[in-house]
Amino acid sequence: LVDALAARTKRVSPADVVADANRDAVAAPAIPGAPPGVAIAFRWNAEDEASTRWIPQGLTGSPDADSSGLVGGKRVILSSFYDSATTGAKGVRVAFVDASATPPRYRFALLVSPSGTTAAPSFVPVDVHAGGLVWYGRWLYVADTTHGLRVFDTASILEVATDQDVVGCDATTCRAGLYKYVIPQVGKYEIASIDAACEPLFSFVSLDRSSSPPSLVSGEYCSASACKGPLAGRVFRWPLDPATGLLRSARTFPTEAFFMGQTQVQGGAARGGVFYLSSSAPAAGGGALYRVKQGASATSAWIDAPEDLMVDGPGGLLWCQSEAADARVVFGAKLTSYPSP
Repeated sequence: LVDALAARTKRVSPADVVADANRDAVAAPAIPGAPPGVAIAFRWNAEDEASTRWIPQGLTGSPDADSSGLVGGKRVILSSFYDSATTGAKGVRVAFVDASATPPRYRFALLVSPSGTTAAPSFVPVDVHAGGLVWYGRWLYVADTTHGLRVFDTASILEVATDQDVVGCDATTCRAGLYKYVIPQVGKYEIASIDAACEPLFSFVSLDRSSSPPSLVSGEYCSASACKGPLAGRVFRWPLDPATGLLRSARTFPTEAFFMGQTQVQGGAARGGVFYLSSSAPAAGGGALYRVKQGASATSAWIDAPEDLMVDGPGGLLWCQSEAADARVVFGAKLTSYPSP
């Protein structure tokens, strides 16, 4: 179906999307919550900053995609926004941000699921929360909260028409609700049928390049009204095959699992045996970042309403973003400011 869609559209690369940026980000000189060691920070433009329809969630980028930390010679950040509209929802859009530019510039692409037949291909929006992203090689992993992981192909980004606000293809033309680019889903990893008490939630996901082999780290948001209790959230490590960029096998079990022991964890990442967990539990304008390893933990001030995390090894940064309207910041903080507990 993706090949059939490509015959009606135009395949482009992530670098092409970044080069075609059409929105300017805004510098963020002050970070709510005052996390230490901030080295780079920006906010979305006025429309995206204030939107109550599109809510930012997942975060990944070129440090995940390539061991050099760059794609096309640039530091690129990807951020997922889910559509909260009750009617006419377009699913999930992903911002491709050129973080090497001053100010950073970005453009959105829409996530789509191919549909129809090879003779009459089309696509539909992807209706997930997209609380976590990992861009590893050509694959974009998207957390699907109660199901597992969806997989999209960044080597098959498609350029479509922007003349009508509709999503899908007719006999000659494909459109994506005024978005110029779409990223097609090519597969998914679905939670196996097991005891309901054991089924994991995929609230967020990140890449750990320091593990052997590299792995995905997923985790569960838990509060008094979610999960099995406010402190019952777990993190899981899923081994990857570096040769393919996919999970190690079609049926893959986690190689590690831990209870986090913290509430309202919105994002998690790991490096060198240390887990970083962003929590929205603290009230009055500040979140918390927990640095955890078995038997020890420490807490740092963090941004209010935090979401997903990404470790940028080549850049020496820990990236995060916040979701609250009119207070949305994407930032990278120096990892040296957050030592092992």
